[in-house]
Amino acid sequence: MTTSTEQIAGETAALDLMRGYLAADPAAVAAATAAGAVCPTTAAYMRQQASGLLTDAVLADPGFSPYRRAVMGPAGIEWLEGIPMEAAVGEAVLALADDGAAPRLALDDTQLTTVFALSAVARCIAVYGREGTMRHLDRIRSAVAGS
Repeated sequence: MTTSTEQIAGETAALDLMRGYLAADPAAVAAATAAGAVCPTTAAYMRQQASGLLTDAVLADPGFSPYRRAVMGPAGIEWLEGIPMEAAVGEAVLALADDGAAPRLALDDTQLTTVFALSAVARCIAVYGREGTMRHLDRIRSAVAGS
């Protein structure tokens, strides 16, 4: 499989968005969002990466079971409470925190990417802690950049 420039840019932007939220760095969040807005293909890869990392974070939870709802842990919920977000994004993030199901709201691509990114970071924090989450995201970013 060939990795395109748009794919690498989108996956990197998703990781940078997540790292920006984790570090509470509005400039990094804005830069990552702008990078994802360069072209529709980059934005699609950005959303796909954030969604995949959300799935990975849910599955990494030691309490995960396919037989019950994937409710987010308290550390993730606590972190989310300090993150400013628009109402529609907040509603979708809370829906994901409740049971892990995809939100059933009419969101645009940028909002959906933000929902997945915030949810993935919060779930990673619940599993790995804040520092462990940053290390986890940095490892993935290194792998993506080396593609």
